[in-house]
Amino acid sequence: MIADLIYEHDMLINFECQKCGALFDCDVGIVTLPETSDKPNFEKEIICPQCGKISMDEVFLTELGQSQFTEVIPGFDADDIFDSEDEELKAFGFYEGECQGCDLFTRLNDLGLCEECAGKLDRDLIRQRDWDYSALAFGVSAEKREALRNEIIGRYGEKLELISPKEEPQRKRKKKRRGKRKKSSRKR
Repeated sequence: MIADLIYEHDMLINFECQKCGALFDCDVGIVTLPETSDKPNFEKEIICPQCGKISMDEVFLTELGQSQFTEVIPGFDADDIFDSEDEELKAFGFYEGECQGCDLFTRLNDLGLCEECAGKLDRDLIRQRDWDYSALAFGVSAEKREALRNEIIGRYGEKLELISPKEEPQRKRKKKRRGKRKKSSRKR
């Protein structure tokens, strides 16, 4: 017979609400760790002071909350139960690495750019009127796009910050023949 592990402690646990971002302590009551599940069962509901009653899938367990769990429950690994904020960011393409724009090692977006270079790219796209590729221009009506472009140029200048300017193709020049043609002295 498989027995559930019951921890007869009223637990106050620190959470972060995924909806509103609030950090709060919540009395979850007695904690039961079922043998058949990876998630603990709480006697009481998780209640965010701003959002009200929320599920375990709608909260992050803070570092303080992890410490509170491990003090009472030996061998508890919060990473197996609660999604960490870093894992959520990775799902959206954010990770640590070398920026493709400035070569700094920092947090990157899905294009491999740091926050500063991503801003430069977005402004460059607006300067070049590549509205379909700009996050800032997303959802901006066609009438207001030029106003946005003018605001970007006014604040940051007209020169491209990250994208290399397009080179004008060189025109082929016709070679001019210098000098006069020699008249051939053909005899007929």
